[in-house]
Amino acid sequence: MVTLDTWLTGWRPRDLATSNFPQLRGHGLANYLTDPRFCELLGAEPGHDPRSAVRKWAEIFGNPPTWDDLTWLRSLTKLPLILKGFCHPDDARRAIGEGMDGIYCSNHGGRQANGGLAALDLLPDVVKAAGPAPVLFDSGVRSGSDVVKALAMGATAVGVGRPYAYGLALGGVDGIVHILRSFLAEADLCMAIDGYPTRADLRPEVLRRAL
Repeated sequence: MVTLDTWLTGWRPRDLATSNFPQLRGHGLANYLTDPRFCELLGAEPGHDPRSAVRKWAEIFGNPPTWDDLTWLRSLTKLPLILKGFCHPDDARRAIGEGMDGIYCSNHGGRQANGGLAALDLLPDVVKAAGPAPVLFDSGVRSGSDVVKALAMGATAVGVGRPYAYGLALGGVDGIVHILRSFLAEADLCMAIDGYPTRADLRPEVLRRAL
């Protein structure tokens, strides 16, 4: 999975007002400091001085991937490759044409560009453009009924972001389990109430847009 959502960070007045960029102060880097490859690039064992890690992180983060990198990326592995962060059908078609195995339709929860189109409204066109390739989806998923809608609109699978994090913050592993069970239970009941007994019954024609 290659995340493409954050080419650069969006305009965030609250963060700008407080000069808040946690990574540049050494926060939020635990996954880097414990990653063997990152530490190899850093020339250090896990747990090295965060200041060196901040500099290396800034070098990497400041050089996001481009289309030209896909050939190189595809040459590295036979594993399935999925690009995350597409909401435009042209991008989906190009990615599949470049040898990617799937698309992850997402706008990163909308936290990069306020006022942008909802990823859910763009999902059907991305699904159509991807052809037989799987299309995963997230962004604004807050309930089991949201999951059902995205599946009916053609998503192969649906990701849960912030509710997962909220559950972790409030209840640790038990909180995550509760959130996911609640999503599954609501999705199951929603399908049963509306008369769709199986996943295959969730098709675009079962939906109606609210006026």
